[in-house]
Amino acid sequence: MSQSPIASNNLGSLSKYQQGWRALNRLLHENKSFSGRETNNAFLNCGEEGRFADISTAIGWDFADDARAIGAIDWDWDGDLDLWVSNRTAPRIRLLKNNLKSDASFLGLHLIGDGKQTNRDGIGARVELYLKGQKTPLLRTRHAGQSFLSQSSRWLHFGLGNYQEIEHVTVQWPGGKKETFSGLQANGFYDLYQGRVKAVKRRPPTITPKQPSTADLPLQTEIARIIPPAGHAIPQLSTQSEETIQIKKNSLISFWSRTCPHCEKELTSWASEKERWAQADIEVLLLSTDQESPEQCNAFLKKLGIDFKSARASNQTIEIFDALQASLVDLWLPIPLPSSFLVSNEGELLAIYRGPVSREQVLSDLQLSTADASQRRKSASPFQGRWVEKPLASNPQRTTRQLLQRNQLDAAIAYLSFALSKPFVKGTEFDRGDNYLLMGQLFGQAGKTKKALMALKQAYSFLPYDIRVLRLLLTAYRELDDYPNAQKTLTEALNRYPENPDLYQDGFDLEKQYSHHKLALSYLDKSVQLEPQNPKLRFQLVQALLRAGQARQAIENSKKILRSHPKYLPAANQLSRIFSTHPDETIRSPQEALILAERLCQITQNRDAAHLVALGLANANLGRFNNAKEILARVQKAVPEDSLLGKEVSKCLKVIDQNQPVRNDQWPSSPE
Repeated sequence: MSQSPIASNNLGSLSKYQQGWRALNRLLHENKSFSGRETNNAFLNCGEEGRFADISTAIGWDFADDARAIGAIDWDWDGDLDLWVSNRTAPRIRLLKNNLKSDASFLGLHLIGDGKQTNRDGIGARVELYLKGQKTPLLRTRHAGQSFLSQSSRWLHFGLGNYQEIEHVTVQWPGGKKETFSGLQANGFYDLYQGRVKAVKRRPPTITPKQPSTADLPLQTEIARIIPPAGHAIPQLSTQSEETIQIKKNSLISFWSRTCPHCEKELTSWASEKERWAQADIEVLLLSTDQESPEQCNAFLKKLGIDFKSARASNQTIEIFDALQASLVDLWLPIPLPSSFLVSNEGELLAIYRGPVSREQVLSDLQLSTADASQRRKSASPFQGRWVEKPLASNPQRTTRQLLQRNQLDAAIAYLSFALSKPFVKGTEFDRGDNYLLMGQLFGQAGKTKKALMALKQAYSFLPYDIRVLRLLLTAYRELDDYPNAQKTLTEALNRYPENPDLYQDGFDLEKQYSHHKLALSYLDKSVQLEPQNPKLRFQLVQALLRAGQARQAIENSKKILRSHPKYLPAANQLSRIFSTHPDETIRSPQEALILAERLCQITQNRDAAHLVALGLANANLGRFNNAKEILARVQKAVPEDSLLGKEVSKCLKVIDQNQPVRNDQWPSSPE
């Protein structure tokens, strides 16, 4: 997992972070554990040379939950700490109540800052508790956040053991002075107000014992009925004979196999209700997943008395429907057989059945085609409860991204385009713009720039201020060689986001494409000003300055890189080359070039060909042609002849063979 990026407006810095999260989320969705499926553990301090005993089982702690966060609190005000634990898996939260009987004493303290010198919660305060007869105090600090993604109680709990008498308590308030509080007794709860010298005793609330309720959960079974959010489109259907099937009426699409006994049982039950199916306003479409001839499929269905419409599903159709069902549940399990999809006459997905389904259930769920989002959500829940949020809108991006994870770019484009053409796929303004943005990205990846531009214009109509849309529009115009619109889009983006370094990088790429070197350099220079500590960006500026004939500025920027990032070796390598091969004698510095090159080769132990070339060029510049030939000949044997470095070495050797130093003719000696 990469570290969180510092700059949220730099899209490039987010890439590795997002990749790490995608990999982690894939593990979770596929029901894989990145912690080895460990049980929870509790360890008892034995008080002997730092030894601990594993008492997980003894105290009932060793749940198989994938626990994440833990918070301590005296939940029942009985003087000992209870624990709340949250889990990634169900149950999402547990209360571990401490019911151990003990004669030990305790003290509970609640800090209240004055709100001026110290925050009201007393965050950062250090508390020292002095017991009678003890020179060393007990210490606690009031923290904001404890453990992973958790916050324990604001009460500071002190376990006193057999001690009963408290001399005093001192509090070092953050931003304030140290204060001493008196009048505290063991086995009590006290409020400590900043600015007062006497603790205020808190009377514990009256706790009414409650028995935990028992959830009325359905029996666990491999069979599942999944009701998706309203507005979810199904993908287009294609057969093994490359025919497209159009859904024009309410349909039940069922995937089956001749080798699946559960499929045969389901189909047999359907055949026995042939007349009742015919009376229903629904068409049953059977899609075989078997790779066999149509005659074999038809013969099998005829034997069962099935006369529903049937075809052999293409591999792509199976893949897309598998992605569809995986996009609707957090657990990405492969589509089982049989599996059926209930679809309205408009192509809206109403229900998914993993395993056999009865005719009665299908007809009951068909009524969802006229139900609103809240009614559908209520129908989806297997138990009673009260929803606290509004229903989530469906989004075709979930299925699209599932297909992308399966390297199905064409299928992803086809599904997203098909879904966005449906009137029931709506969502917020942002959702609609974001969907067209994704479509533009996908068309761009597929090399269909004109279609990408059309989708991005749609995205712009919904999200005219979104920097992602503006940057991709700029890229599309560049690829279509439309300089006026590209420049117009860049200007608009810079007016809205003048402090975004990526936009100036885009400006550099645009103007460089059209050989507007001075303007391109100004954009790159501004980008470096916004990110002065980015060595890669400043190194790009060095290269551009050299091409523009501004060698001294290039040298200055190379040295800036090395001062802030001394291990950024490309800058040192380039600096050595400038000092040894620049055509302007006033720029060259032979000894500096040699020192830099020798240092680079020492660091990389003569294993980096580029650094050895720099060393050879530095020797040639000093007239040590034999040394230069020997070094470059070694490099020539180690690198491919047709590589960029190989071609450069061959060219340099031709010059050095004539006892001449190498000069870089691509760097003008003065600005253009």
